[in-house]
Amino acid sequence: MNRTQINQADKVHPELDPTAIDHILATEDHLVPTSGFLASVMERVREEATAPPPIPFPWKRAIPGILLAVVVFGGGAFEFVRHALPAARGLSFPAPHLSAAFDHSLEQAAWVALALGVSLFSWLLSKRLAGRSGLL
Repeated sequence: MNRTQINQADKVHPELDPTAIDHILATEDHLVPTSGFLASVMERVREEATAPPPIPFPWKRAIPGILLAVVVFGGGAFEFVRHALPAARGLSFPAPHLSAAFDHSLEQAAWVALALGVSLFSWLLSKRLAGRSGLL
């Protein structure tokens, strides 16, 4: 940062003036640790240094089980697809026959479903907007 950029920053943010910050830091009291702080830190460092290394994960024992699971699930997926494709070709879906009374109640159910969907959408939208502002 050159001097003109610093001067422009001072005009925008006068609280970032380096001389003011130096003055504030010079007038503050010095922090002095408690009497047992250094000893407790060094004791903790020694404990960490003498601790045994963590037990490594037994990959040599786990790899056969992982490979067996991959083979079992892969074989199951292959068999599912092999049996599902011919079965899906043989399916036929006839058009349902609806009576007039059922059609009327179906129309009412569609309006209720639409109202529920609009309510859910507005609730999710308001929750998302309020969540960003930190109100929730």
